[in-house]
Amino acid sequence: MTVTDQPVHHPVDLDGMLSEAGSIYACLYPNRVVTLILHDVVKNYWGQSFELDSAAPELGRMTLQPTIGPVAGEIITVRLAPPAPAETGIRADPPWAPPRMLASVFVRSPLAYEGIRHKVEVWRKWHARKRRLAHDDLPDAASVSKFPAGRDLPPAVLIGMHWLEVGGAEKMGFMAIDWALAAGLRVFVVSGTASAQRLASRLPDHPDVIFLRPDLYLQPADWPRYLANLISTQNIRLTHNHHCTPLYNALPYLKLATPWVNHIDSTHIVETINGGYPQMSALYAPYIDVHHVISKALVTYLRDDCDIIGQIRLGRMLHDDEETSKILPNMTMVAGQAELHVVFVGRLSYQKRPVVVVEMLRRVARWASCNGVILRATMVGEGPFADTVTALLERYGLTNLVTRAQANSDVPAVLRSADILLVPSSNEGLALVCYEAIEQGCIPLSTAVGAHGEIIPPDLLVPVAPGSAVRRTVQILDRLWRDPSFMAAQQTALHALYASIRDDPTAYDVLMPIYKAVADGRDIT
Repeated sequence: MTVTDQPVHHPVDLDGMLSEAGSIYACLYPNRVVTLILHDVVKNYWGQSFELDSAAPELGRMTLQPTIGPVAGEIITVRLAPPAPAETGIRADPPWAPPRMLASVFVRSPLAYEGIRHKVEVWRKWHARKRRLAHDDLPDAASVSKFPAGRDLPPAVLIGMHWLEVGGAEKMGFMAIDWALAAGLRVFVVSGTASAQRLASRLPDHPDVIFLRPDLYLQPADWPRYLANLISTQNIRLTHNHHCTPLYNALPYLKLATPWVNHIDSTHIVETINGGYPQMSALYAPYIDVHHVISKALVTYLRDDCDIIGQIRLGRMLHDDEETSKILPNMTMVAGQAELHVVFVGRLSYQKRPVVVVEMLRRVARWASCNGVILRATMVGEGPFADTVTALLERYGLTNLVTRAQANSDVPAVLRSADILLVPSSNEGLALVCYEAIEQGCIPLSTAVGAHGEIIPPDLLVPVAPGSAVRRTVQILDRLWRDPSFMAAQQTALHALYASIRDDPTAYDVLMPIYKAVADGRDIT
């Protein structure tokens, strides 16, 4: 390995990067000589650059010798670039901006812009043709008989995540990693999306948990062969997919190359336009042994819309422990109170509609002023809309009213101090933050999307259309503040829905027996 003097603008550990990439390419090409070259290429945000100009300044190189023989073919040269400084800090996304043709609309009225965007989204959903599940061009996995791996290493699981950033699906992934480790499995973790992976530090500090970075070093076409080689050499007996697109795409190849491996997935949300990950799960259903879902709405979708019978398991995103089994607290808010704390928790991306959140806070601030209520607000989250949110808060004079908090904040503590949680999303599965709000005595007001009707009563759901969502949110808040009987009824309804969900199997109930079966060499079905 050779590393040249590092330029000032590259704070990345280049030795570590070469070593990390080297382990991946040694697995991908075990019988080839591979030369890895790091080039000094500044990229604005996370992404992959594989067609690099060989004339770009060189930062370092490594030559990998074959681990198995005989050597096949010529030397392979791979050119890589380390992430630019902007990608190694807090910001992992380019700042959002409205399309040029609608920029003037956004300047005049952000809520009008949101209304246009919502109408376009509805139109696309209405006119979207159902993608048929065409399996004819995929390999026939059923024709391949299974056989044991016969490896000397302890059994392992490969857990594929969308990325290691803040999110409900990601939190489920982290819980699964803990459970797999507790079941006695070694755990390999991969991310399907290149990013700063800011939550990588939350992975268990354990020698049997290994985070790999093919998202940084491999082209999409190389994933299937790399994963198959990893599975074969590391005695991986199970893959568990948490919204990891490259792992889904690799399933037909893995079924043929490593037929002894079982495959399961966990899905959370039906995307409004194209079905998203549940639709992808349905496409690859012939290669998936168990579909774990977190809501009854997803059970219905996979069964009725995608014709999947028998492999679906409902497992709620709840801990099966004393902390969440305790008696729920009363809601913090009481009718007629003199102060009100409103919070938003979520990634600052369009799905969570942070522009609508700011409009809601603007109207709630006006309501509070008219009724002599002292209002304070907290927005927890980061993302591409961060600059837009800052500009809107300044524009509406809300900067002193709204506290901004990073995504890794203590969310339960924030909710414990709050009265109202705003969830104006354009789409959701069943947001984990709604569970957390009820557990902390905070009232969630949400758009009627996804499976939110399974945990939020009808009187606390608002329309999806942005303008209607803003108006209805203020109306509900006003009634909660003025009408003690309405407030009491909503608490009763929230607790009843939560208790009903508690009666369902948890994700732990579904996944832990699978992990234990894999660790013991038993059939998972």
